[in-house]
Amino acid sequence: MSDNISILDCNWDLCPISASWFGYRPSLPMNATFLAIFTIAFTAHIFLSVHYKTHGFGICMSIACGLEVSGYIGRILAYNNPWSLPAFFIQINGVGLAPTFFAAGIYLCLTRIVIAYGADISRVQPKVYTYFFVLCDIISLVIQAPGGALSSVSASQGKPPTLGAYIGLSGICFQVLSLSIWLGLAAEFAWRCRKVGTKAWDPRYEQLRDSWRFKAFMAALGIATAALYVRSVYRIAELSEGYTGHLAKDEIAFCILEAVMIAILALVTAAYHPGYGFGEAYGPISEQKALYLPPWKKGAFFTRDLKSRDIPVELSVQSKTCARTDGI
Repeated sequence: MSDNISILDCNWDLCPISASWFGYRPSLPMNATFLAIFTIAFTAHIFLSVHYKTHGFGICMSIACGLEVSGYIGRILAYNNPWSLPAFFIQINGVGLAPTFFAAGIYLCLTRIVIAYGADISRVQPKVYTYFFVLCDIISLVIQAPGGALSSVSASQGKPPTLGAYIGLSGICFQVLSLSIWLGLAAEFAWRCRKVGTKAWDPRYEQLRDSWRFKAFMAALGIATAALYVRSVYRIAELSEGYTGHLAKDEIAFCILEAVMIAILALVTAAYHPGYGFGEAYGPISEQKALYLPPWKKGAFFTRDLKSRDIPVELSVQSKTCARTDGI
């Protein structure tokens, strides 16, 4: 490519493929496959959220899958024209922002898991896992979104979107930090459960904990979280070099560490959906969750403080088919 030719004027006759936004011609079969996978996952999560009335989880997962669908549409458009600005914009914003919503959906699950084992065992009260970490996810999104917008502006001027990539990188770093803290609290809760022994676990949900569907859901959630973590670490390494770095122009790495990881996340959380995993206990657990104060209230962050103030943290479950009062 001649130095006086802008990337905005490039085409197959004037510029080599290495000079395109992607650095390669996106694979049509690969991207069509992932488009189909995320379209199926998108449809499944919408259906399951309506069927099980898991509105909060369903909204997060559906938005995430929808963004992935748009991202792979962008990559398919780039097959015909790797210098296409719209294709580049759609890809970086769709594929880049979707995992933030996947993370929010994962965060929502831990609250009910804690209640199923025993809320009084947890160091922090159950709503902390929802409100605090979803807030962290919103902050991550607020940081990443301007990065994508700035990248789009730079690209529209024919300039490398370096600054936008670094802003997006800071948002992903924050996301990995909050996910790491969430994993730390989850691991600590598991350790506390083991320490107190099964006799101290909430007896009302013993049948739930012993069911294979709940165990399958727990395993699926672990796989989904690990896949998200791997993808996020890869994304940090990728964006640390900017959109023109070696990793950003390696489609095989993108396929394995981005596309496959997120596809695993989307599919396992649909196959072993929390509404399916918790079954009839979902409603009673939701009612118990509703009893807790918002964690930003004074003395409402740690479980021990709730007990010292005689705030009710238990709910007598009269029926396993209680109406669901909390869709989050």
